[in-house]
Formats: sequence, C-alpha cells, structure tokens
Amino acid sequence: MGCIGTLFRIPLGVMLGYIVMAVALFAGLAAVFAFAGAEFFFEGDGWVGSEKFLLTTLGVTAVAAFLGGFTAVRIGGTMSILLLCLLVGGLGSLSAMRMIGKAEEFRLKERPEARPDNLGPLQAVWWSENTSMWEWGNVAMSLAGLAVGAAVGKGAPREPKRSSSKE
Repeated sequence: MGCIGTLFRIPLGVMLGYIVMAVALFAGLAAVFAFAGAEFFFEGDGWVGSEKFLLTTLGVTAVAAFLGGFTAVRIGGTMSILLLCLLVGGLGSLSAMRMIGKAEEFRLKERPEARPDNLGPLQAVWWSENTSMWEWGNVAMSLAGLAVGAAVGKGAPREPKRSSSKE
C-alpha cells in the first residue's frame, strides 16, 4: 500500500489500539468486580483501593495494553505503536501527577461519604482513591504491555531477501 494508505493506517491503528485497550480494561475490571464484589475493591469501609485489587488492576492493565499494542501495530505499523505509547504515557502521567485537578473534582463531586450497598463496577472504579504510586505503576504496566503486544504483533525479524545475481 502506498503513502496515502499509510496516512490512513497510522491514525486508525492508534485509534483502534486505544479503543481495544479501553474496552479490554473495562471488561476485565467489570469481570473482576462481578466475581469478587465490592469488598475486594476497597480497604475497610472507605474508598481507598485494596492492595489485592490494585495488584489485579496491574494485571488487567497489562493484558488490555497487550491487546491494544497488538492491534495498533497490526493495523498501523511501528509509527502507530509509538504514537499510542505517547498518548497512553502522556495521559497516564498527567493523571498520576494530579495535573487534571478539575477532572478529579468532577469525578468525586457526587460520591457519597459512605459506600452504598448497591455499588456498581463503574462507580467503584470511578470513585476509588489510589496513591500516585499505583497510578505510576499503571502507566508503566500500560507501556510495557503495549511494547510486548507490539513485539508479538510485529512478529520475529525476517532475514532480508537476497537478490540472486547471475554472474
């Protein structure tokens, strides 16, 4: 495919890689919530995430990022995975540095003081509190998963074809 095709494949790879990663992350965390329940998510009665849940989140993040990286590199090649890593690393870093203060206020605005009994998975993730250490861990795990997914999606390096010249 020519230059025009590449111009379409690179942003498509970034976009679909990010979407695959987000959907896999959502589905994985929803499955954990469905099987383990809200008690698994939190320490005690508060909103602080439990260590078991945070470790599980790192695993789910790695799998989701692997799938996103695999998708991005298969569709858009090396440039799309590089751009996807910049996007995920940038957004994750901003979140971990608490640079998105207004978003944090918005996210916690409607959270009740006491955790309700009928808490859903979206609310549990949306309203949970984590230390920035865990958020930096998620950024690192995302980038590692993207890299491994891209490496698997790209396949093993191939030997260059040798031209056979008849002398």
